[in-house]
Amino acid sequence: MSLKYLEDLKAGDSFGGQRYAVDRDEMIEFARKWDPRPIHVDDEAGRAAGFGCAIASGAYTTAIFTRLALASREADGGHAVIAGLGASMALPRPVRAGDELEFRAEILEARPSQSRPDAGVLTMRARLHDQHGEIVYESTTSTLVARRPEPAR
Repeated sequence: MSLKYLEDLKAGDSFGGQRYAVDRDEMIEFARKWDPRPIHVDDEAGRAAGFGCAIASGAYTTAIFTRLALASREADGGHAVIAGLGASMALPRPVRAGDELEFRAEILEARPSQSRPDAGVLTMRARLHDQHGEIVYESTTSTLVARRPEPAR
């Protein structure tokens, strides 16, 4: 499959399916370094907060989301991404060690850039679902994507 440019992507297109198993040691190690709140590093604190155990930090979940988004674009043939432009995100349910997360995305809009004739903007809604099908991470992103180059004359 060849690289997908703006002209190859349209509203309603979807991609994804890549998965990641949340490893407890990795989750705790990440939290100890980057977000050492008690609910992220200690099961007792997670239980006391009503989660039943330690839960993943949002930063860790975002890192998984980012890796799966990249892998999913690659599996879809590769998108001619230039840069991310912005995102909004929500974490409606906690992620726990042992969860199996799956990435899914849908293009909401694909339009030419107003400031760059060589590019366009993709607006996408992407989610991570756990092994029960529950949404644990949701994001709406805007991404700058290259337009198909003109053939050489």
